[in-house]
Amino acid sequence: MTMISMVIGYIIGIIAIPKFINQETALKLCAIAGILFTFGIVFTSGMTSLYFVALLGLANSLIWPAIWPLALKGVGKFTSAASGILVMGIAGGAVIPPLYGQLAHAVGAHQAYWIALPCYLFILFYATIGHKAGKKKNS
Repeated sequence: MTMISMVIGYIIGIIAIPKFINQETALKLCAIAGILFTFGIVFTSGMTSLYFVALLGLANSLIWPAIWPLALKGVGKFTSAASGILVMGIAGGAVIPPLYGQLAHAVGAHQAYWIALPCYLFILFYATIGHKAGKKKNS
């Protein structure tokens, strides 16, 4: 179900970006969806909670495709170095799951989903303010 949600998100992105929304808006919407779905996971139970887990695929679908152009905009000759740093950002996918596992052992798998909330909040910060930090107004 998560993969189906993710594919639906990819299709929405193919149709909507950049014709109807830009990457910044897509990233904001995905972060907000991730926050809402995370709350849905921890505040519901049973199949409802499971459906919210599956919907995280939709929230996650456009995060990297939206972060990449926002991060590289205006870096000019540093594009190669910036791209390398972005690739290292994928390390979050290697760090967060083991932290989730440790938290799941401590508080239970259901409540361990709280770990996703600060991640989505940071993505929302990056979508609204963070990607503009240190960049010239005209870039």
